[in-house]
Amino acid sequence: MHRSLSGAKAPTSTLHRESMRGLVGLVVATLVAGTSHAQVTVEGLRSYFYADGTTARCEESTQRTLLLPSAPVAAVVAQNGPLWRQSDNGEGWIGRVVSLGDRGTQLFTEFDTAADRAEIVSTFDSTPVTPLWVLPQIATSQDARVDSAEAGTVHVSCRQIPVSGLTGPRYTYVSCYDALHPSASWTYQFPIASYGPSRAMVSRDGTRIVAGSLDTTGLLHVAVFASGSGTPLYTTALVVGPQLRAFLLSADGTKLYYASGTSCVVWDVDTHVNLANFVLMTSLDSHGVSGDGRVFANGGFNTVDIYERQAAGNYVRTHQMTVPGQAVCTRLAVSEDGSTVVAGFNLWDTNLGVRIQALDVPSKTVTMTDVAVGAGTLQNVVSDIAISADGSRFAVGLWGDEAGLVDDLRFYRRDQNAPVASFAYPGSIYAVDMSADGSRVAAGSKAVHANLYAGGGAIDVYAFANEDFAVTGIPGVGDKLHVSLSGWANAPARLLLAPAQGPAPFVTPFGSLYLDRNTMWSVSMGTTDASGAVEVDYNIPPSSTLIGTTLCLQGLTITPRQFTRSWVRMTILP
Repeated sequence: MHRSLSGAKAPTSTLHRESMRGLVGLVVATLVAGTSHAQVTVEGLRSYFYADGTTARCEESTQRTLLLPSAPVAAVVAQNGPLWRQSDNGEGWIGRVVSLGDRGTQLFTEFDTAADRAEIVSTFDSTPVTPLWVLPQIATSQDARVDSAEAGTVHVSCRQIPVSGLTGPRYTYVSCYDALHPSASWTYQFPIASYGPSRAMVSRDGTRIVAGSLDTTGLLHVAVFASGSGTPLYTTALVVGPQLRAFLLSADGTKLYYASGTSCVVWDVDTHVNLANFVLMTSLDSHGVSGDGRVFANGGFNTVDIYERQAAGNYVRTHQMTVPGQAVCTRLAVSEDGSTVVAGFNLWDTNLGVRIQALDVPSKTVTMTDVAVGAGTLQNVVSDIAISADGSRFAVGLWGDEAGLVDDLRFYRRDQNAPVASFAYPGSIYAVDMSADGSRVAAGSKAVHANLYAGGGAIDVYAFANEDFAVTGIPGVGDKLHVSLSGWANAPARLLLAPAQGPAPFVTPFGSLYLDRNTMWSVSMGTTDASGAVEVDYNIPPSSTLIGTTLCLQGLTITPRQFTRSWVRMTILP
């Protein structure tokens, strides 16, 4: 499984390069004829690279039966499920917003009531969590929202501060952060005070930020920024109306999708013109847009409407997905590649059931459906959905039911009805996010059910599925990383390291190498034990020149030869 997590440039001496030539030759050697074999079923992820070569993504989940040399094989799991938890520890804050950035390696969140701070946490951390940065905010801050660059260390938040008191009109503040620096890079204040909502979004690569604030006259004030400056590149006011139901930036930063209670619009961020404008019959918060803005969707009572851009540049509604019964779509997500729409329906006859449904956009076929019904008097509703870039995986957060019959956090595959994993919470999930490759899930929650009046909560980070290679430890200069590998029993193991991923996966009979072979070096991990496990510590050199550079890691067993399916990409922090 490709786990793209961000890191450091280690010295690539002549000795390193020469030793790697021998190692690569050893790796690509063919299996000895006549060796006995065993069939092993494993989970794999096909990977692809963007044309610019900057980001690798898991594209498709598969299960394959491999013909491997016979030997005791460990369970292919080094780490899965919960990775760490940050609880409020009596502060009373609720985990309302979370976002994952830098290829799932950094979590960004902001607390308003009772905590009033923003913080960045490494997903390589472990309980008890030590945030990379804790950045205080004004004590009266409200309606905090966050977003993170998937392929960079840039994070953005917006929040509102009342002009006076706690209930009056509010100013909207937008702040940009970089995980490499312990302060806000800049903060911008919208010039208008309003009772309306506000949002801020950042592009995949972290270079563009678009923020909006709705005023009392129904105008949506929009500001477009380069991430390096708090002076807007462009500002405008768009006519929206009294409600703002969606404010979504396409991952490439070129399209802004926004919706009111009566219409939805696709706005071109570069040309400042509307590309689409459609009437909406319902006023709901269920909207999604693809990474290039080519596909968008919105939900209603019993329906989800899919729109696609045509060759002529216009948008057309190409499909309407319908579900039976007393159902209303309250949350949905569109995958970055536009292939998949996932919708969450509340069954409002009793407010105890939810229906999760995925649609393959090219074929317009439903690929999975899951209905979960609870019991009691508390509302069980879909609170949030997050989806991988290729749509193969997604996570759903629920408020949960009073009887505890329906788990609050649920992980799904696009082609499987039942969750692949689910987790029960004593309270309610408020927010979920997923790394683009689908390997990491973050969840923000309240300690008690959302219908109950009380504070407290938590932020959690999960591994979506089993991994045969895992790294823990904050990746700072001079810090120690703990590396775990699970594979063949009683086999010599090597830790492979490189300052970059390869231009494309290097496919061998023994698995795929994701690291750059020309700059790669290796260190011994020792020999796996009878269960196939081995662990080793790796010390990041204490050099400030490494800050902001990349380190990629992967595992290899020598006899039998096998690359780990998981690998890690990390950014070295101060």
